[in-house]
Amino acid sequence: MRHRSVTSSVAKHGRTRRHTTAAARPRIGAVQLGDIPRVVLAVHEDSPSLRVAVRRGVDILELRVDQLGSDKPTAAVTRATSIQRYGLPVIGTVRSSREGGAAKTLSEAARATLYTAISPFVDAVDVEIRSARALEGALRVARANGNVVILSHHNFSKTPALTELVEIADRAADLGADIIKIATQTRGADDLLRVFHFTEQQRARNLVVIAMGATGSVSRLLLPLAGSLLTYTNLTPSLGQIPLDRLIDDLRFYYPAYDTDIAKRLRRTARHGSSKMG
Repeated sequence: MRHRSVTSSVAKHGRTRRHTTAAARPRIGAVQLGDIPRVVLAVHEDSPSLRVAVRRGVDILELRVDQLGSDKPTAAVTRATSIQRYGLPVIGTVRSSREGGAAKTLSEAARATLYTAISPFVDAVDVEIRSARALEGALRVARANGNVVILSHHNFSKTPALTELVEIADRAADLGADIIKIATQTRGADDLLRVFHFTEQQRARNLVVIAMGATGSVSRLLLPLAGSLLTYTNLTPSLGQIPLDRLIDDLRFYYPAYDTDIAKRLRRTARHGSSKMG
């Protein structure tokens, strides 16, 4: 059964809004967020490497529909149903090319069709904040199907000022985000400290915060400490991502509760002789 979270309330305070009440921590599928870091593996194909990765201890899969090489809804549904066999929750993403998506020619209408097609087969959807109005119908379908709604913002050129980061989070909350995801390009310690401070300051919200770029790797380990709910990687990590095996090993070292949780899951998997972990 899919679960939806309750979005937090905000109150006006000067030019920005100050967060006043803690949002209930959501689940994505059966995975509870908020107590320990959760690892999301972005994928676009089913492969032996994915099967190995799942056994390693991934919490959630993100299906990057924009990377499938096809704009046909049937192709997206086929891939979504294929990776369901791993027993992990799935986030469905049809990323806009304006924010790093691979499919440069996908119109908003085509993206809406793809989101609507995959919604019954995923546990959450990730849509850009700037596209939320255009994809309002698809988001309505997602909510009706019980999908957790992640509204995201990606800035590949810089890390905005703290006040701007808060304003971005406010916009996502106003649009009904269950989870607010913000990824920014970091170029040094000042940027990293800013996103850490923002995450810690706003941790009562359901935030996922990611620092991209060469200096961003440490954020994959550090920002969960400040309150970021998810940390992402890929089977072929991009600049700033930590390879899956090392990411899990480092999280186990730095977060004892995560180590305890994953050890229990690995023992359960070994005992049942199954690759399903969730």
